[in-house]
Amino acid sequence: MKTMARLAIPAFAALLLAGCGNTTSLPQTQSGDPQQQIDFGLLTDIPIPSGATMDNERSLILGDKDRWTGRVVMKLWKSSSEATAFYLNQMPAFGWEPIMAATSGTSVMSYVRADRAATVQVETGSMWGATVRVTVAQRVGTGATAPAASSYAPAPAQGPAPVLMSPVYSR
Repeated sequence: MKTMARLAIPAFAALLLAGCGNTTSLPQTQSGDPQQQIDFGLLTDIPIPSGATMDNERSLILGDKDRWTGRVVMKLWKSSSEATAFYLNQMPAFGWEPIMAATSGTSVMSYVRADRAATVQVETGSMWGATVRVTVAQRVGTGATAPAASSYAPAPAQGPAPVLMSPVYSR
């Protein structure tokens, strides 16, 4: 009987955890929000609209605070035009310099901040509201991940140049 109980408890716990959804509620963050770091500890450098939920299956966050790299996928109860306006206004308030914005059915906005770059993509959700994808990474050519200048130059030729042949077609 004790063996049965030992097996039942982990099985019950696994079923209980499996019943949990695949989204996480995110608290709202905006520029000047004093609760931002307390409420939203992983991502302190991007705005999060009120009512946003994170799609855990499609999000990938490596690191935390203002040094993370990855992609955050959120579902919002806002229309795509409201979500686009939110990010157009709030990203600069978080220190991101706008580089480009193409707003339409699917809006794409690009920003830079120090040695990092961010892309915000907003599209109409399939069931409700909008889906927002924020991708942040180290800018190419900055910091420790900068490729060496020689990596862009062609490798020096060693030995005779290869002979390029035209394809042969048969009828």
